[in-house]
Amino acid sequence: MTRSSALLRDGTILSDRYRIIKQIGRGGFGRTYLAEDTQRYRELCVLKEFAPQVESDRDLEKAEELFEREAGILYKLRHDRIPRFEALLRTRIEDKKALFLVQEYIEGKTYWEILKQQGKLSAAEVTELIIELLPVLEYIHSQNLIHRDISPDNLIRRDVDGKPVLIDFGCVKIAANAVSRSTGRSITLIGKKGYSPEEQMRSGQAFPCSDLYSLAATALVLLTRKQPHELYDPQKGKWHWDKEIELNSSWQKILTKMLAYNPRDRYQSVTKLRNCIETQTETPLDLLISQIRTLVVAPKNISTANITVPLSQVVSQVRYSVSQIASNATNFSRQATRIPSRSELRQIKAWQWGLIVSGVVLIPGLVSFAVIKDKLIQADASLISDSNSSNLALDKREQKRQQEIYQRVLALELEPGVFFKNVDNEFHRQYPELRGIQLSDRSEHKRYRSVWYDIAVNLLERRESERDIQ
Repeated sequence: MTRSSALLRDGTILSDRYRIIKQIGRGGFGRTYLAEDTQRYRELCVLKEFAPQVESDRDLEKAEELFEREAGILYKLRHDRIPRFEALLRTRIEDKKALFLVQEYIEGKTYWEILKQQGKLSAAEVTELIIELLPVLEYIHSQNLIHRDISPDNLIRRDVDGKPVLIDFGCVKIAANAVSRSTGRSITLIGKKGYSPEEQMRSGQAFPCSDLYSLAATALVLLTRKQPHELYDPQKGKWHWDKEIELNSSWQKILTKMLAYNPRDRYQSVTKLRNCIETQTETPLDLLISQIRTLVVAPKNISTANITVPLSQVVSQVRYSVSQIASNATNFSRQATRIPSRSELRQIKAWQWGLIVSGVVLIPGLVSFAVIKDKLIQADASLISDSNSSNLALDKREQKRQQEIYQRVLALELEPGVFFKNVDNEFHRQYPELRGIQLSDRSEHKRYRSVWYDIAVNLLERRESERDIQ
């Protein structure tokens, strides 16, 4: 007999503990609800129902047994980018047995929601996302697990710190498939068409490189805002995305290999992919501060003053003369960035350094100069050897406040670039009319800078409170 539980109304309380807030999803094996745990200070959680379509009580019992086994494996996972699996909940609904997986609720937006609301992501954002997820996948694979369903709607940008969290391991489908095999019925394939590789969609086979394929497909969708079928030619078994996005040659090669049709032609592990990224791509400075925007004030004889460009692009041009920087300033936003090597930096003559330092002054917009300077020190101390000559128009009190904020960010072991982006998002939520406008050291921006600092402090206090509780 087919088993299926009824839709739970908002406010329903299960096992005298979990109060249903609303339904947030539905699949072939049951519904997913947002609930609150009344016995844990009304902490939010996710209840994932297990109600497979089986034909007998025996099949249902076997499915539940396999589901418990799969859930037990996932319960042992301990990673801060994977939702915690809290418990299995056995209860009754309308005199029928019901089984739920209780899972940590991650507050934030899925990358699919972000894509729909904000438009396609930049190359810097997507490469940062890939790098952030590599340790997560490496941990999962080390536990002999394959996620099998990486896609924009299974990735959440966590509100509290802006970090990507990987959700929905599909243990429900794994259990149901095991029952299907034993009873001779058709198997429900795990994964999404377009995001999952052919070996997974055709035969259900999945390897570590299958997850890397899905991660690369997700990256292309986020970069282009197009569905996979718009970027993939099934006749030739090839992706055609090179004309859709602007990536440096290293990342083009990396994504191409990740998306190879034959599993043997892909990176066989996260470790091999990471090694390739570290050896083929540019210095990590670009990823660390590519989104920290600065105001470039050009020399008096340059008419293109007050151009807003990423710091990484300014640094990438230090090997050129000031006149070349001026003549190409309007094209900075379209140029491919590259951080000069140490050998190239040594070739710059002393008088050229003098012109560069005196001709280009970096003034922070929303982030203190201390942030930028520290990041540059980490990347290459020689890049900022003369940067102390920069004159900031901010008074000492304000500069001190910026530095205090940054030190608290480091003390909490937060990624500065991500934290400051979260502050920016909250600031622009309060002042949407200022979105796209760079705050500077001008007096008319003083009250807005003060609001920005207050937001940063409030976020830090929240994080410090959470740390103390833990």
